[in-house]
Amino acid sequence: MVSVAGLRLRMYITLLLVFAIGFGIVYAIMLYLGFGFISIIAFVLLFFVAQWYFSPSIMKLGMHLHYLQPGERSDIQKMVKALSEQANVPVPRIAIAPVKEPNAFVFGRTVRSATLVIHQGLLDMLNDSELKAVLAHEIGHLKHSDIVIMAIVAFIPALALIIAQELFFSSMFGGFGGNRNNGSAIVLVGIAAFLVYLISQLLVLSLSRARESFADNHSANVTRKPEDLAHALLKITASNTAATSSTTPSSAPARSLYIVDFFNAKKDIAELEAHAEDIKKLLPDVDLESFIDEAKRSASKRSATIASLFSTHPSTYRRILDLASVKKGM
Repeated sequence: MVSVAGLRLRMYITLLLVFAIGFGIVYAIMLYLGFGFISIIAFVLLFFVAQWYFSPSIMKLGMHLHYLQPGERSDIQKMVKALSEQANVPVPRIAIAPVKEPNAFVFGRTVRSATLVIHQGLLDMLNDSELKAVLAHEIGHLKHSDIVIMAIVAFIPALALIIAQELFFSSMFGGFGGNRNNGSAIVLVGIAAFLVYLISQLLVLSLSRARESFADNHSANVTRKPEDLAHALLKITASNTAATSSTTPSSAPARSLYIVDFFNAKKDIAELEAHAEDIKKLLPDVDLESFIDEAKRSASKRSATIASLFSTHPSTYRRILDLASVKKGM
């Protein structure tokens, strides 16, 4: 597994690149369109604040979350409290999402106001040790302030995409102010904005994969049983293969926050099968064949979907190999 110092360096470099490329080109585009310096800075700040402030509320409404009350599911509340205290982070609010796809994630404006969401499907699938490993992974995101970092970097590609869409839309009606002479120039600027979106989004996704490795490492070291998280990842990946159908899963809006990216589940299963011998050597107690067989049966019952071009998570097989390396080091 890449060292924590290496992952942190990767994170800082990605942050620098996202802002240097994203903000710089967005600024140039808006300057070309006639906006003044103050107007550009005000617009960018307003967009960021709006996204940062309203995103958690949109998430709550979209997921139909049920927040646990004191005494409700005390086993989960005690587990999250202990893991939070061990990581020296504020205890997040806990919510159950009535979603059958097994997954979990954290979100919020700040670490102190974070919510830890657990899908009902996850509770139905995992045993206590596996659930603890997954929850430790999510607490790891809070320890590393991932919800804050990802909120900061995500607004650059979002801003670039909105600018691109607006410019393409305006060009359809003859450019700004109804002047058709600048229509071609607006299209070119729109293309430039879209390229900014693609480049910055790829950088953000790279950062997303790094933060998942951070959280896996945290879970493995906190529980001292990396194989528990490995079991959980295999179960989730196998189950979520059935979710990659022509019908988008109900929980798709939170895709980048999940512990496993279900859009890549079928690819993960194929890679797990290809690397089965390596995984068995490092984690002999993992019944890999049964998980792969279960995933194949699920996949045969559902139609295929177009694979995602961008991955928010490292492949499951790679994460398991990394966890196995941590175990070997222990």
